[in-house]
Amino acid sequence: MVTVSRISGRTGLTLIVWMTFLGGISPIHSQQESAGPTIRTEQGVLDGITVAAVDQFRGIPYASPPVGELRWTLPLAPNPYPRGSRDATAFPAPCMQNNSPEGLPPPSEDCLYLNVYRPARRSSQSPMPVLVYVHGGGFAGGSGSARDGSPLAGAHDMVVVMINYRLGVFGWLGLPGLDAESADHASSGNYGLADMAEALRWLQKNIAAFGGDPNNVTLAGTSAGGIGVCALITAPEGERLFHRAIIESGECTNTSGYIIGHQAALQQGAAVAAKAGCGSAAAFVPCLRSKTAAALQAASAGNGTFTANVGGHLMPRAPIEAIASAGTIRIPVMVGANHDEQRRNPLSITGFPATRATYEKYLTTTFGPLGAVIGAEYAADAFPDLAYAAGAVASDSGIPNGIGVCPMLTELGNALSKVTTTFAYELDDPHGSVAQGFPGFEAGSLHTAEVPILYAAAPAARTAEQASMAERMKRYWATFAQSGRPTGGTLQWSQVTAGNNSEKGTVMRFQPEGDVVVPWEQMVAEHHCAFWAQLGY
Repeated sequence: MVTVSRISGRTGLTLIVWMTFLGGISPIHSQQESAGPTIRTEQGVLDGITVAAVDQFRGIPYASPPVGELRWTLPLAPNPYPRGSRDATAFPAPCMQNNSPEGLPPPSEDCLYLNVYRPARRSSQSPMPVLVYVHGGGFAGGSGSARDGSPLAGAHDMVVVMINYRLGVFGWLGLPGLDAESADHASSGNYGLADMAEALRWLQKNIAAFGGDPNNVTLAGTSAGGIGVCALITAPEGERLFHRAIIESGECTNTSGYIIGHQAALQQGAAVAAKAGCGSAAAFVPCLRSKTAAALQAASAGNGTFTANVGGHLMPRAPIEAIASAGTIRIPVMVGANHDEQRRNPLSITGFPATRATYEKYLTTTFGPLGAVIGAEYAADAFPDLAYAAGAVASDSGIPNGIGVCPMLTELGNALSKVTTTFAYELDDPHGSVAQGFPGFEAGSLHTAEVPILYAAAPAARTAEQASMAERMKRYWATFAQSGRPTGGTLQWSQVTAGNNSEKGTVMRFQPEGDVVVPWEQMVAEHHCAFWAQLGY
């Protein structure tokens, strides 16, 4: 059972970011909708909608709008619904971002909402397990409404919740003036992380009204969302908010490009204030609070990625360091990566087909003098084309942003296995993603490839084998949420154990042609993880 403290304040890399699948809501609208049920929360009555066999309650406020003087403060509880009720049939606006997810209202600062999905008809009235999903997008983009909880909720008798949280400069800004407003006078930024905790806090008080079990909540997240899960399982103890965790390609390791130091966050915040025309350092905070959202977006451009910082709210130390020192709550955790996380990234240098010259250019540009050593490890005759060799280098190592199999599965999975019950997986669908502009190139299972499999309606282009794999994965996810052990498949999914590689157990590898249980030692060898460790990565 995980616990998170609420720290009282004044009021209580970029390439991968846009690879995140930010669409995917159209299947929701293409299904038959009908008038849905009503339920009562602490704030009043919600009127939902039924889509096919799933009840949906959309756009539920879990906190007060973080606008005006509440900009860059910890989230406050939501207000009662006007006239005692609220229409919950429309998706809310995404949080402020440069991207505008298709089919949703324009991004807004007033965005702290969540969507709840539950089966419309059940054979049992016992409380259902709850899965709360945190979307990815590099802490800069995305929306909970771009994900569909219907497939998991409708077929597996569970409640699924999709949340929004503050993004970019609105969710992750650090400043000395904001430090002064915090309880310890030293931790600003990570407001988006505090939003995640506030959503869980609201659910603890209200999820029973939807048929969910507040004592059986699983927190899952992809990419930046996975970092959020990492942070919350290592946050200081306090409230009991969730009981299992799923980290999908979450790069919360020492090589992550999406976790920075607090001092770096403060310097970044000061640069934004200066660019926004705030001339007095002592008045940076009130000056920035007076600016429009559009002005802040413009001022933040070119000042790097606004992201989680160690020392900010709820992250007093790096998650991987907290895990290594047994600073995580001992709840069951599922951790995984995709086989080809960054396979298409080197294409801008190597092209396809690649040549020896373009491959060596990629290695030298990325690794400098180590390029020749890495080229010898990833020899040309081991790949059908050198573009795939470059893709394997990027996907295994996670260079330059930590999004790789070795850091996200080997390093993180190994650390977790030493302190808590841990299950590891790898998604390996050779045709699971695309690389536009390079005909004939097989992108494999790229970063976020599991998202449309688990959190979206099945696309028409999915093969029978891919559809079967998707159903197997959803069954494992659902049983893990139910009991803390992924079961229900033909293969037994054993937990990873502490010890040497040869003693650590297995990884479940999901493949369209049939899943396989891979020895941990084999997985480490296939991705050259020992080699990368020798290089200091």
